[in-house]
Amino acid sequence: MNDLSLRSATKEDAAFALRVTEACMRAYAEQTWGAWDGRADLNLKYDRIIRLDGTDIGIIGVERHSDHWFLEKLYLLPAYQNRGLGGSLLERLKSEAASARVALRLTVLEVNPARRFYERHGFVLARTIPPRHHMEWCPFQG
Repeated sequence: MNDLSLRSATKEDAAFALRVTEACMRAYAEQTWGAWDGRADLNLKYDRIIRLDGTDIGIIGVERHSDHWFLEKLYLLPAYQNRGLGGSLLERLKSEAASARVALRLTVLEVNPARRFYERHGFVLARTIPPRHHMEWCPFQG
């Protein structure tokens, strides 16, 4: 997928980040907490805008620590979901993490079916602390 790229997020991406975050997370937030706070989850230090053929289609955020990387978010607008794009991005990230010899970690809300997506890509459930599942992918053992 050569037409799939990333660019650094800027403060001008706040409205887009809100739109993507709401499209991907509002229903799960409402199921979990009874309300949606209506805030964009944009971190200029870690977030990248996902682009397809020059169009912004999502956002990915990864905090890179020395001993592990934490996938804060991987959100795609609904029109671009279930097309293999998220899986392609996740596999790229796993390859980078394997080269860096670090584990990938993430959390997913218990009500969010994205858990199955991450399991299909090799993530395992490390523990559940309601309302989140904590998952991990490790490129090495011991």
